[in-house]
Amino acid sequence: MPAPARLINAAAKSVLKPLGCIQKGRSRIWLDDQSYWVGVIEFQPSAWGQGSYLNVGACWLWYEKDYVSFDAGEYRVESFQPYESDEQFAAVAQSLVERAAKGVVDLRRRFPSPSHVQDWLTREAPRTLWNHYHLAVSAGLAGDVEQSRRSFAEVMSCSDEWPWAIELKRRCAELEKSLQSDSGFKDEVMNTVVRTRALLKLPVVPEIRT
Repeated sequence: MPAPARLINAAAKSVLKPLGCIQKGRSRIWLDDQSYWVGVIEFQPSAWGQGSYLNVGACWLWYEKDYVSFDAGEYRVESFQPYESDEQFAAVAQSLVERAAKGVVDLRRRFPSPSHVQDWLTREAPRTLWNHYHLAVSAGLAGDVEQSRRSFAEVMSCSDEWPWAIELKRRCAELEKSLQSDSGFKDEVMNTVVRTRALLKLPVVPEIRT
C-alpha cells in the first residue's frame, strides 16, 4: 500500500470510524451511512504525484446505481496535498481526516430529512436534470406533491436523447404515476434505496429512515 494511503487509513480509523463511517473496501473512500443517503469522503489520489485531495459530499440513494456520486455538498474541500515523507504526511493526513469529519457532521446537520434535502435543492442547487429529479423525489417524500410533479415534469420535458437521460425520464414517468393517492410512492422510492444499497454493498437495515 502506498505511504499516503497507509497514513490516511490510520488517521481515518481513529477519527472517522468512531463517527460511524466505514471504509469502502480497501479504497480511499469512506462512507457515512444515513439510510437513504450516504456521505462520501474521498481522499483522492493524483496521477501526477503522491499525496491526496479531499472531496466530501452527499450521495442520494433513490436512483438505482452501483457507484457513489457527489450530489450535494462542497465536493472539493481541500486541494492537492503532496507527500514528501512519512513524518510530514502523517500531520497532513490527520488534518485531512479532521476536515473530513467536520464535513460529515455538517452534512448530517444539513440533511436530517427529505424536506431539508428539498429545501437545499430549491435554494442552492444548480438546475441540472439530475437535481430536478432529486428535488422531485425529496419533495414527494416530504409530502409536497405539487412540487414533486412539477420537477418530474421538468425532467420528462427535456429534449436530451442520451441513453442515461432517456432512462431517467422513464424512471420519472414511473414515479410520477405513483404519486397518485395510495399508489405507493414512498414504498417505490424506498425499494429503490434498498436495491441501491445492495449494489453498493451497504448493510441491510430493518427500515429506511426518512
